[in-house]
Amino acid sequence: VGRDLMPSMDTGIVKIDFEAWPNSTIEQTEQVVKTMEQIIQRMPGFVRMATVVGAEANVISFGADRTAQEGLITAHFQNRFEREASIWEIEDDLRENFFKMQGLKRVNVYDYGATPLSSIAAPIDVMISGPDPRLLDRLTAEVVQRLHEVRGLTTISRSWDRSKKEVVINLDEARLAKYGLSPGNVSTTVMTATSGRTTSRQSIAGQDGYNIRLRYARENMTKISDLETLQIAGPYGNVPLAEVAEVQQVFRQSRITRQDLLPVVNILGYRNQTAITHLQGQVKTVLEGMQLPAGYHITQEGEIRQMKESFGELGLAMGLAILFLYFSMVMTFTSYLRPLIVMSAIPLAFIGVPWGMLLMERHFCMPAAMGMILLAGIVVNNSILLVDFIEKSRTKGMALSDAVEQAISRRTRPILMTAFSTMAGMMPVAAQSAVGLERLSPLAVVAIAGLLVSTFLTLAWVPTLYVWIDRLKKRLGKYA
Repeated sequence: VGRDLMPSMDTGIVKIDFEAWPNSTIEQTEQVVKTMEQIIQRMPGFVRMATVVGAEANVISFGADRTAQEGLITAHFQNRFEREASIWEIEDDLRENFFKMQGLKRVNVYDYGATPLSSIAAPIDVMISGPDPRLLDRLTAEVVQRLHEVRGLTTISRSWDRSKKEVVINLDEARLAKYGLSPGNVSTTVMTATSGRTTSRQSIAGQDGYNIRLRYARENMTKISDLETLQIAGPYGNVPLAEVAEVQQVFRQSRITRQDLLPVVNILGYRNQTAITHLQGQVKTVLEGMQLPAGYHITQEGEIRQMKESFGELGLAMGLAILFLYFSMVMTFTSYLRPLIVMSAIPLAFIGVPWGMLLMERHFCMPAAMGMILLAGIVVNNSILLVDFIEKSRTKGMALSDAVEQAISRRTRPILMTAFSTMAGMMPVAAQSAVGLERLSPLAVVAIAGLLVSTFLTLAWVPTLYVWIDRLKKRLGKYA
């Protein structure tokens, strides 16, 4: 069946996280965005979208750590009852069109709510940590290559790579001293020539005013040769930059990320509807045997980590619930054995669950686990009806076989009424007959499939076990 933390849901909202090639100009990035928006608008069922590119300078806000080449598009489509294609089919069409575009370095297309928590970057998040970013880059390339063998992943991307082109100016201190220059002189001139320098301010009444920035004409500063011939003013006259420095192009990280003071890189994998455990099993297989240098580690930071914690806590809660249930029935029946007979029906409730989930193509998740708790409670109630009737009949002097026969005969109707009324009420939820019911659909499927099987098994199993234990007690008492 496969397991997820939360089931996938057709929200009608698609998120497109993209990045143009580093060093692309704002105009080039805007052209890429314009082409992407035209592709989205041609999709059937399109309603509206919002696009954010880059981040506002000197403003700290949630999720605003994008570079000028990065952006996020949020596209809204009609709800799933008003369009023929599912949200995942629309995503496949968008990916196919985006992959043909020029100027896009990466693009991730996923449905809104693809991860159950906003703190989870992607369903699959493999994090590599280590002291040397250059070695991290090489290890990441190997991991990405291995992850391409995982079936069910739609896109794979990295949090950073060494594709950002920068110009490095290495100053020669001896030559600087020869011409009477300082690093500050060079820095001021280079800044003025490239990004500009604020020299004055235009005052406007009632407003903050505008900074006046002085810089060289753009067409005069487009190549490294332009930078090398840049004249640096000094006490002995102007000196070309190439005379006092070495100018070269290098590739650097597009982003610097750390965790626990160590450089890290995240490899993110997105999916459509494949269960996270099916993906994680493949990820574990393809990464087995990968040799890591000392001081370097690979960890799983995606949905699987949160899912293990959540299911562990849920398992503990269910264990405590069964324990409390047992001791509450011990006081009711004034017996340590009768509650065990009642609770022996709980495993019967889970027999039909995997078959129902396979038939309805659902994954086991937190709502499904809640459905199993609900299912266990109903099955226990049915068992109590049978055992309590048998106990009261025997108290009145009825023979064991007659008491069991009467219990089955008298209690079948109320048990079936409880089971079938619950199943009928759950059917619209299981059929996802309203927008948003995808989240609760696994709960309903678990309840219906489990009740359908366990109701009839309980009517046979609980009386049979009661009779067998009673005969065993008599036999043991006879030999004692």
